[in-house]
Amino acid sequence: MNRRYLIRPRADRDLDDQADYYGTRGSPALGHRFLLAAHETFTLLASQPEIGWWPKFKNPALAAARAFRVRGFERILVIYRPVEDGVDILRVIHGSRNLQALLSREGLE
Repeated sequence: MNRRYLIRPRADRDLDDQADYYGTRGSPALGHRFLLAAHETFTLLASQPEIGWWPKFKNPALAAARAFRVRGFERILVIYRPVEDGVDILRVIHGSRNLQALLSREGLE
């Protein structure tokens, strides 16, 4: 069975923003390496959706959401939701941010 990942619009913007940050503050190669690492992480999550941990968000809409670090960029968290045939990628954000407030204020998608 093929497992898939779906990148939600807000997560797609997060990816662009983070890659741009690495690309301009570091180098274009670093920005590209981040994108590759993120997609490798998404593939891993799609094949093993239970691998992440529950951040225990207060918002009931996030009860099933999990978090996992991007390999090689451990400060960047993937917030995702397991679904029947893989995962939905909800956000890709720096772990130092207040996740509760951010996800409550900005929503999931």
